[in-house]
Amino acid sequence: MLTKNLLQQIADIDLKKDPPNYDELIENIDILGKAAGKLQSVSVSAKVRKMRQEYEDRDTDIHIVSYGKSGTTLTQMLLYQMTTDGNMDFEHLHDVSPWFTWCIMRNWAMPDLEGRRLFKSHDSYYFMSYIKNSKIIFLLRDFLDAMPSNYQQAKNYFNYKGDFEKFIGERIEGWFEYNTAWLKNEKGLDILYVHYEDLVQDKANTIQKIADFTDIELTDEILQRSLERTSFDFMKAHETKFGDQPPKWKVYDKFIRKGKVGKGKQDFTEAQILEYQRLANEFIRDHEQTKRYFNEEQ
Repeated sequence: MLTKNLLQQIADIDLKKDPPNYDELIENIDILGKAAGKLQSVSVSAKVRKMRQEYEDRDTDIHIVSYGKSGTTLTQMLLYQMTTDGNMDFEHLHDVSPWFTWCIMRNWAMPDLEGRRLFKSHDSYYFMSYIKNSKIIFLLRDFLDAMPSNYQQAKNYFNYKGDFEKFIGERIEGWFEYNTAWLKNEKGLDILYVHYEDLVQDKANTIQKIADFTDIELTDEILQRSLERTSFDFMKAHETKFGDQPPKWKVYDKFIRKGKVGKGKQDFTEAQILEYQRLANEFIRDHEQTKRYFNEEQ
């Protein structure tokens, strides 16, 4: 357990006056790396929680939450169009729908927000379970489509060097754990579950569903603007306003992708499909929100 005393002992280490036994550290370099990573993760999480507390929890707030590459940016843009006049004079979507974790990791200030506040998140259910007043839109996407998209982003923007098999092996259990906790919703948070597939294939009805949940008056003008400005063509034309901001030297033209439905399975080996089916426990396989992803054809 990370107590104050333990943290203070680590903080008080003076490497000049009391240098460590580097031979021992080298022998345990893997453990050292894991410990350093865990401390960094805990530090970021604590700072994020502190920032969230400072922003309070309002009943008009909307949190857009998902596992990566499941329609977060699309839904942020959708809700921005639904809750404002839809102007596109912001530099980046972050300015109107920020992500607490990204602000902490990049040392950015959170923007001042007026009206309905829209927050992006990929945080775990347990990390966000303190929320009592805000509404949460939780996005679901077929694992077999989401993971190839995550893999492409990892290569394009984070210089991931492993192959697809390694990438899936590192993340498949985490996908099930992440989504299972959000589906169980043990704290009874106010959640609307939205499927990426419905956003793509039945967008108008999905917009109405979101409007009903968030108490947004949906006029025909707002609906049409929302449909137009969340189209692939529109968002691709404004790509630098969305998603991760890579270093200046990188070409920024691969974040907005078509996100086709049902095309990802071809990227998986038979062994990976079998592992996917094995990990699909009874809860998530039969859950009303996810059973569509585990039909007999998968």
